Amino acid sequence: MLAATLVQAEPLADVLARMDQAAADFHSLSAQMKRIQFTAVLSETSEMDGVLRLRRAKGGTEGVVEFQQPEKRTVFIKGKAVQIYYPKANTVEIYDTSKYSTNMDQILLMGFGTSSAELKKSYEFKDGGAQKIGSVPTTRLELTPKSAELQKLITKIELWIPEGQSNPIRAKFSEPSKNYELVDYSDIKVNPPLPDAAFEFKPPGKVKKIYPQK
Repeated sequence: MLAATLVQAEPLADVLARMDQAAADFHSLSAQMKRIQFTAVLSETSEMDGVLRLRRAKGGTEGVVEFQQPEKRTVFIKGKAVQIYYPKANTVEIYDTSKYSTNMDQILLMGFGTSSAELKKSYEFKDGGAQKIGSVPTTRLELTPKSAELQKLITKIELWIPEGQSNPIRAKFSEPSKNYELVDYSDIKVNPPLPDAAFEFKPPGKVKKIYPQK
């Protein structure tokens, strides 16, 4: 009975080799996602369901996340800009991420389109051992940022890679405040044909623009 409950971790080198091969062939991605955010000071969690689309582009990574529940909002990432559109309020928040553009690309593609060599430039790797997510056996990877700049945003990233596969089905991003974000991915499609329109932001003409950083 004990043998049946044990999950044996794959060698880290094997997991990274698959991730490297997948990164070399990566162009785009679509997936369903469930995001759980934990706020430490309140000891509260909130959940959001959405659809993720990513692709590599000449100007950097482009991404769109469409959240449906509990409140509709769409996040657009392109170049050095992040825009969050709230259709109910017809409002868009606009952020300048130029200071973190390289890190943003890595975080967006974490586990999907970044090679282990690229990640090792910015993170310390640790084998977190075997763990089951539901009934799926996975190997958990721990990544700790090397730079003080990135440590201000994220203290640790964890990825759960299913046995024999290349892409994570879960990712966790821990912050210095003890807050964290846990993302579960499903229905992952790598290199689907995504048209340019799938990444365009065309808000209504009277949308209110807010610049929280100013």
